[in-house]
Amino acid sequence: MGNNGPLSGVKVLEFTHWLSAPYCGNILSDLGAEVIKVESPSGDQVRKTGSYYKDGESYLYLVYNHGKKGLVLDLKKEKGIQIALDLIKKSDVLIENFRPGKMDKLGLGYEQARKNNEKIIYCSISAFGNTPEYIDRPGMDPIIQGMGAAMSMTANDENSPPLLPGVPIADNSTAMMAFGAISAALYEREKSGIGQKIDLNLIDMMVFNLSTRFGQYLATGENPTPMGNQHSQVVPYQAFSTKNGWIMAGAQADHAWEPFCRAIKREDLISIEKFSTNQKRVVHREELTNLLNTVFKDRTTEEWCETLEQNNILHGPIWGIHELINSDLIKDHEVIVEAKHSKIGNIPVIKSPISYSRTKVEVQSAANLLGEHTYQVLEELGYSDQEIDDLLNHGVVSASERPVV
Repeated sequence: MGNNGPLSGVKVLEFTHWLSAPYCGNILSDLGAEVIKVESPSGDQVRKTGSYYKDGESYLYLVYNHGKKGLVLDLKKEKGIQIALDLIKKSDVLIENFRPGKMDKLGLGYEQARKNNEKIIYCSISAFGNTPEYIDRPGMDPIIQGMGAAMSMTANDENSPPLLPGVPIADNSTAMMAFGAISAALYEREKSGIGQKIDLNLIDMMVFNLSTRFGQYLATGENPTPMGNQHSQVVPYQAFSTKNGWIMAGAQADHAWEPFCRAIKREDLISIEKFSTNQKRVVHREELTNLLNTVFKDRTTEEWCETLEQNNILHGPIWGIHELINSDLIKDHEVIVEAKHSKIGNIPVIKSPISYSRTKVEVQSAANLLGEHTYQVLEELGYSDQEIDDLLNHGVVSASERPVV
């Protein structure tokens, strides 16, 4: 492990499970940080979650946890806590996403951590934050998306049931915000010389994600209704069914309406008064949408893409994952790379999509086996082989296997 990325030399300690916090650790690792993931003897719950496994390893864990060293510690044992505190002394960043208060009960909360290392950047991620009525409630991405209004705005129309978006928006956006917050805190520490605590929660991120829909709410004072595959405030700007698939296309502003009509060979629409401005097209959305659906159904997605590209019209095919990751676009960006897993061999992983002019962003390794780096991490802390063997025998740590010297 190790690269010359912009965070090279930064040591990160993870007490994490499931998705949001581990995903943040992925990004930090890709940018050069050394990330040590601490797991209980039973491992991160996601190792036993889902339906897809290879050689006993969960694909969910493989996706969220590349580039890290794996250490197993039993934090119910006093010696396990002592090892954790020893690691904190040597770390720049600590990330945890247990329910608020659990790390304090273990003796590993922020106040205890900064007594051992005043420079520590301590990032806590939770579902609901410290609000008393919610502090003990479990919360994961689908629950947060429901409470965070995303599902209420994701459906075919106002008479359809709410839908869960196809990707974990709350988890992913919180991971990215945590990465930015940690990077900013590291920069501030260069000036102040001391660390600080960062608190993030998934429900606040869903408020942050409201974006244009919050503007709509401010303007009307009413809950925005689901718009299916249509834009809430711009018409036309939506998904259209073609002869063999789907395409997303539209006129993003009034100046684009006339070129859009000419490109689809419906110049007659330009002179129709009720379609002349976006504001009017919104009022007459249903009529215009039915008309355009008929137009787009006449040709294939590929034919429409070629035509709209030639006329510089906002558009894009609607891809599935297979089409996306095998496209020339993504292959050119080299976002999907191969990493060698200790058991499975080479597997594709998603690299953090960041580019710098001087420093590298690269995947340091595939996901770790449970306890894969226990020996290495403890040896770097100064433990002898005999001391490590004693810890193993007393169940304080566990290891996938003893490294061959």
